[in-house]
Amino acid sequence: MGEPTRLVAGRYATIRELGRGGMGVVWLAEDRVIGRQVALKELRTTETERVLREARTAGRLNSPNVVGLYDVIVEDGVTYLVMELVEAPTLSEVMTRRQLTEDEVSDIGLQVLNALEAAHAAGIVHRDVKPSNIMVAADGRVKLADFGIARAMDDPGLTATGGIMGSPGYMAPELFAGKQPSPASDLWALGATMFHAVEGRSPFQRDTTAATMHAIMYDQPVLDRCRGPLAATIMALLTHDELQRPTAAQLRERLTERTQVVTPTQSERTVVIEPVTTYVAPQTTRDDWDDEKPKSRKKIGVFAGAAAAVVVIALAAVFLIKPQTPGTASAQQGPGSSAETTSQTSSSAPSSSAASSSSAAPSSSQAASSSQKPSQSQTKPNQPQPTTTQPKPPLETVALSRYLNGGGWHYSGTSRVPVPAGFNKENTGGLGKLLAKQEPNTKPLYSCKIPNSEDRMTSSSSNCEGQIVYDANPLGYIFTAKPADVNVLPLFRCNAGGHHFDSVHTNCEGSQYTKEFQHGWVVA
Repeated sequence: MGEPTRLVAGRYATIRELGRGGMGVVWLAEDRVIGRQVALKELRTTETERVLREARTAGRLNSPNVVGLYDVIVEDGVTYLVMELVEAPTLSEVMTRRQLTEDEVSDIGLQVLNALEAAHAAGIVHRDVKPSNIMVAADGRVKLADFGIARAMDDPGLTATGGIMGSPGYMAPELFAGKQPSPASDLWALGATMFHAVEGRSPFQRDTTAATMHAIMYDQPVLDRCRGPLAATIMALLTHDELQRPTAAQLRERLTERTQVVTPTQSERTVVIEPVTTYVAPQTTRDDWDDEKPKSRKKIGVFAGAAAAVVVIALAAVFLIKPQTPGTASAQQGPGSSAETTSQTSSSAPSSSAASSSSAAPSSSQAASSSQKPSQSQTKPNQPQPTTTQPKPPLETVALSRYLNGGGWHYSGTSRVPVPAGFNKENTGGLGKLLAKQEPNTKPLYSCKIPNSEDRMTSSSSNCEGQIVYDANPLGYIFTAKPADVNVLPLFRCNAGGHHFDSVHTNCEGSQYTKEFQHGWVVA
């Protein structure tokens, strides 16, 4: 049996319960005056005056991405909010069903930003942006709900009784320091929400409120699935200093650029894979027969084919090189030769082939010398000249080393950037070498600092993925693909549960550590 129908304010008839939480119960109801269905929120609070003032604040909003507020009723000591009925799952519910793409997260973020910009323009901060307050319709339309705890920025009389209002896992760090809610704190919450949407996990939510607050104040979340511009945007929103976060206009520009990309087909969809080396002539080096990888049948076939070609060329040489007679010397010469060349060759320093037909054959040492180093009279401008391979100049490199301070924080650097105070070099054998100059298929590697933390990391992003750039000069350059003619090592970014470090070991030097991704390849 369902709940009996109630008539609120002689107008709104409850039909069934839609959901309930700490703030109260939400009913599906029918407005019998207009004849439309609405969401009727029954609030469990005695702060009627505060609710009425906040409802008036929320009622000033007019945005297609905001759940509309139609009416506020106080009856028999109970306060009701009459709201637009949005029959769509919340973002929280969507995330439990499937993984969202980066394009979908960017579009959701842009629509939530529309709602927040409308609120901020009206002098209102939401204070509770989170996945369960975002409705996502099947056609992609997004609505930001629950402005019930929103406050007007120009209304100092509106305060929360008993502490901070909001959901701790999505609250900006400055709120825990006693600062007032602001548009910047709403944007932090949006960043935390987008992180949750793209990664499938909350960036700061812990088992207790105290642990969650500590994570927000001191931990740096790590994106595992997301890369590129969207990752940089999310991490920029999660900057601890609210003055350094992107503004709404800057965020709109970033997200608009992202959502204007044509959605790729399944065959065109970008995936993250290990760098692939372009095929060159096979070399019998250790890299070609990596002990950690099974020997490829295809590669064996290439070697077999090359060996067969060598045999064919050798047999051809046996049949084609015959003793010459004086009458056939001119015909035996290659392209670009002439009778004059043949005559000069016979009368001066004969070649090895001409020597075999001469009545006064030179010694074997003379013949060998003639075949290896022709005289000046033998060389003509129109004759093909032998090609020689110039040795490749050695690469200019700079050693990449790992350092450790007394607090257990790591720093990776080279001699091109000063080592931060308090860090000493670890005796780990080093991290290989970076190129000192930009080469093809390389990218720069920068040193970065995490705000409000001793944590350091390296990044190929010139803006350090939204973190603090420690030095504008790159540490050096790293290969983006494994080169065939250089002995290299993979370089990984690893995480030790709260701080970053670099390693050339696939397991990040311990099962207790997490491998975030591979930077590229360093010279061994």
